[in-house]
Amino acid sequence: MTGNAQAVTSPSILSPLQRPVFFALFWTSTVAAIGGWMQDLAGGWLMTSLMPSPMMVALMQTATYLPYFLLSLPAGALADVIDRRLQVVGAGLWICLSALALGLLTNYGVMTPWLLLTMILVVALGQTFQGPAFNALPPELVPRRELDSAIAIGAASFNFARGLGAALGGYLVFKLGPGWVFIINSACMVCMCVAVFRWKREPLPREFPAERWGSAVKAGVRYVQHSVTMRAVLARTAIFVICGSCIWAILPLLARKVYGMTSSEYGVALSIFGVGTMVGALIMPRLKSSLSLDWLCGVGTIMYALAMIMLSSTNVYAAGCSALFLAGIGWLIVSAAVNSSLLKASPAWVRARSVAVYLLVFNGCLAFGSLLWGAIAQAIGMQTALLWGAGGLILGLLAMLRYSLEAVEKLDMRTSGPWPAPAVAVEPHPERGPVQLTVEYIVEPNDVEAFLQAISELELQRRRNGAVQWHLFVDLTRPGVHIESFIVDTWAESLRLRNRITNDELALESRVHAFHRGPEPPKLTHLLAERRRVFSSAAK
Repeated sequence: MTGNAQAVTSPSILSPLQRPVFFALFWTSTVAAIGGWMQDLAGGWLMTSLMPSPMMVALMQTATYLPYFLLSLPAGALADVIDRRLQVVGAGLWICLSALALGLLTNYGVMTPWLLLTMILVVALGQTFQGPAFNALPPELVPRRELDSAIAIGAASFNFARGLGAALGGYLVFKLGPGWVFIINSACMVCMCVAVFRWKREPLPREFPAERWGSAVKAGVRYVQHSVTMRAVLARTAIFVICGSCIWAILPLLARKVYGMTSSEYGVALSIFGVGTMVGALIMPRLKSSLSLDWLCGVGTIMYALAMIMLSSTNVYAAGCSALFLAGIGWLIVSAAVNSSLLKASPAWVRARSVAVYLLVFNGCLAFGSLLWGAIAQAIGMQTALLWGAGGLILGLLAMLRYSLEAVEKLDMRTSGPWPAPAVAVEPHPERGPVQLTVEYIVEPNDVEAFLQAISELELQRRRNGAVQWHLFVDLTRPGVHIESFIVDTWAESLRLRNRITNDELALESRVHAFHRGPEPPKLTHLLAERRRVFSSAAK
């Protein structure tokens, strides 16, 4: 009786912390995140000393986020095909060594503006490869029923690290100088590398052969390309981040030149932004119960735009901190709404790669947006640039008309399988291919238009899940017979395609099949390309 009661009881949000491996990775990753935010503040502040130019300060954000734009998807695909533990440790060691070099170069007085940008980019390369692998670990560390709690704890840890790291970084820059902050960040990352290395990861069972790295990258791009909901999520992300990056592009110089802050005061101001994100996280459940994802994005965007207007219209420290607090709330609300949409629009088999594409768009827009706003601020002034950015955010709300997130809330992306393997006379090698699949439908003349509309939606599904070509043919010898034909690269990919189908996609497939009027279900055929070269009689 007691055992059954325990089985149905919802886990506490703190229950993942009772698991030793998760707890070890939790506290060490929090320490590493604090070090990372300390370094972010120290680097921006150092650039305001080396070259107090809006463009050069903005380039610090570009150097930080450009590697994410270029390499997020390859890094995410790599994490799916090798031991993620080794990728986290290897990337962590890269961060340790490059942050240590950054600190030593600074302390020995040889740092220049362009060398600083180069070293920040080098550190970011390690962060780019570590992020996707580390963020994919929670499902291996806790049971499925504790996964939401683990994700919530991770989000709280990130926001806590952001606030504490900024405040502590500002104080240490004031007391010790930025070079020692870089060295401390290197030491913080060592803690996490040791914890991950000590974890004895169990190999995950695979139903099919592992995807190759290149095909895994292509599969992620293909899914996003043919998913209307994913394109809406990415479009809304791009519009918000490009305009919102104006704050991060010029904030260090704005704090120093307009608000007259010291590094300690700047650290406190950034920590208040972190407090704002934590407040946003606390009010999100209530907002989500009464607002749609579209309206959540709208409310968060308006709050962030108001914060930019406040920053541009005053030089009072308290008012600037209030604006950053409001910006933190707005940033968290938009980020949470977009992330929720992203996860709801992504089935499990491609979720890590969908997140990688999202990171590519997010960080790419942050990198290039910072460069853009640095140039604008250089030309028209920092405070005017903030007003332009706020105006862009407000105009960007019109994107709700074209890129609505409403459809995301109705999706059921749970996998419908597993499905039995097709009955074949000979089982091909998994890497044989390409494979052509055909489905034969018999459709009444009066139903043809509706059938064509439904199967056009099915085409997107086939392409998302693995089809590299898709066609619909009409049989000229048999009136009413339509033959759907699509090609996948390998036999293993054809098996994966069926097992990738979600409940929503299965419902669509059933709707297409309902137009079939034959005595038997639609006939499915698998055709494997012949490897042997075939010569025509004429060639002979």
